[in-house]
Amino acid sequence: MISLILVLYAIAYAYIIFEPNVSSVSTLMLGLVSVLLVGGFDLAHISKIVDFNTLFILIGMMTVVAILKEKGVFVEISRIILILSRGKVLFAVILINIAIFLLSSFLDNVTTILIFIPILFYTADALQVDSKPILINALFFSNLGGVTTAIGDPPNIIIYSASRQSFVSFIIHLMPVGILTLFIQLLFAKRALRVQEPETEFNVQTIRDKSTSDNWLYYLLVFTGIIVLMMLHEKIRLELGIITMLGAMVLLFVEKKNFQSVVGEVDWDTLSLITGLYFLNFSLEHVNLFATAVGVLSRINVPFILALIIFWSSLFLTGFLSALPVTMIYLAIIKKLILLGAPTTLYWALALGVGIGGNLTPVASMCNIVGNNLLKKLKDETLSFIDFTKSMLKPVLLSGIISSVFLIVYSITGF
Repeated sequence: MISLILVLYAIAYAYIIFEPNVSSVSTLMLGLVSVLLVGGFDLAHISKIVDFNTLFILIGMMTVVAILKEKGVFVEISRIILILSRGKVLFAVILINIAIFLLSSFLDNVTTILIFIPILFYTADALQVDSKPILINALFFSNLGGVTTAIGDPPNIIIYSASRQSFVSFIIHLMPVGILTLFIQLLFAKRALRVQEPETEFNVQTIRDKSTSDNWLYYLLVFTGIIVLMMLHEKIRLELGIITMLGAMVLLFVEKKNFQSVVGEVDWDTLSLITGLYFLNFSLEHVNLFATAVGVLSRINVPFILALIIFWSSLFLTGFLSALPVTMIYLAIIKKLILLGAPTTLYWALALGVGIGGNLTPVASMCNIVGNNLLKKLKDETLSFIDFTKSMLKPVLLSGIISSVFLIVYSITGF
């Protein structure tokens, strides 16, 4: 039975890596087959296998973002950034990268990239510099921003729901790492782009979208209110999944929209992939496959060494296997280690590992795949697997070292 479950998991991974277009369907199908094989599968108790809080957060946020995008909120934010740059294109690049980092902390990374990459390519043309380094920095900051909160990206949402850590706790532990890395990487990026400013300035009106709503600020305030409720979720005793779904329903109600109007904006492939991975992980746990890894790691009595092992191994595995499957496997192991007395620092180690590892290769995250596609579509240029990885290696290692220092401090102090 163990061999059969392993074969199913290996096939699922192969599709995730080599056939991403059908990976969601294949993973969900193989996951269902695996739970049927191990037995004990009952729809009445499906919540013990699938974390619906995670799925609710994703569906709610995807719906909210779809409405905000339709109302032109993100286009207006882009215009404000360009106005603040006062026509200085190099300054605009820096401001846009900061905006990418901050928005990616609360929005889907792919949405952030789709909004800002065309503007960054426009600034690259104005600066008369290669678009590729600018794209690399944007992708790095987007993935980095996704690490810093409980809703920044799907792996963090999964970790949040499994760890029972608070929304604020994620910000307290992960945001400092992100901000310090952002600051240092911006210094390197500015030095790399130190060129003479062109005489021409931005025509900000060319960025304006005709579909932008006059009430865009109202929708931004509603989104801000949702984030505030998330930060208070422990005091008001509501799960993030309920808050995001309620926020989405309020916006749909106010807009007099039905579910059909936004169904195309919900990433059903990601939801199906996550559900399939939950099924596969349940099967692996059912046959005690994680017991060996837990047994080996539980012998490590030095907390910061254990945290660093989790961090660096998940970082490099994510680079080649992608973040979601690595997150699910490591979470199953970490939860058992914590039951045996390991520190909760392991959750932060995993969040940082899969988040930063998502920068390592062009297939490590959906954000990278979309960014590469935009480079081909808008600039008719390509970044090979090797060139992408070489460009990302230095910032990934830098952020890895910074993260390691924080993890050591957290482990020693018990913070």
